[in-house]
Amino acid sequence: MGLPQLPRQLQQQPQQQRQQHQHQQQPQRQQHQHQQQPQRQQQQHRRLQQQQQQQPQQQHQQLQQPQQQPRPQHQQLQQQLQQPQQQHRQQQRQQQHQEQQRQQRLQHQLQLLQPPQHKCPVCTISIH
Repeated sequence: MGLPQLPRQLQQQPQQQRQQHQHQQQPQRQQHQHQQQPQRQQQQHRRLQQQQQQQPQQQHQQLQQPQQQPRPQHQQLQQQLQQPQQQHRQQQRQQQHQEQQRQQRLQHQLQLLQPPQHKCPVCTISIH
């Protein structure tokens, strides 16, 4: 009885290996197709986000200036004819204001990156 069982085991082994090999190929192909689609969607989504984020910020700065200073704009038009040097100073002020906003954003990002340090207000010893 021991001799006829050996060839049956030999015949069964290659069939099992073939079945496993076929099953492995199919999920790899499916995963490859599924991975390509979300990557394309993410790239398009990122491009849309960048366009949406950049444009409203610029528009918002342009809209804020006329709302905050309706009277100085009228003075600017008169000063352009008489003294063009003051117009240059006003442009510098706008640039400085934009730089301050950028610095505030950078500081805010740095604060988010740094881990919070809880300190006692009385003895100023960092509590872990």
